[in-house]
Amino acid sequence: MYYNARMRRSLLAVLAGTALAMGTGVAAGDRPDDRGQPRWRTLAERGVSLDEAVARAERRHGARVVRAEERRNGDRVVYRIRLLGADGRVFEVTIDAATGAEL
Repeated sequence: MYYNARMRRSLLAVLAGTALAMGTGVAAGDRPDDRGQPRWRTLAERGVSLDEAVARAERRHGARVVRAEERRNGDRVVYRIRLLGADGRVFEVTIDAATGAEL
């Protein structure tokens, strides 16, 4: 019985260490600086999230979002958002992810 409890504690310690080691990597989209170290981007550099762009589009147009997706045009990221208006008309807007401006 003592052996099993000891093995479980060892296994938990290994799993906890592995989880910590996996969590220390560079997040997707964070580029390294000149020395190869991760460069954490500021909020201004990240721009707006897809969720924030959806909320802005709904407020601005008084419509309900039915589809939203992220698209890349070269090194530029844009959000294509399809909305359903109160009159039943479906239309699409494009929002620049870096600035939040509607294109």
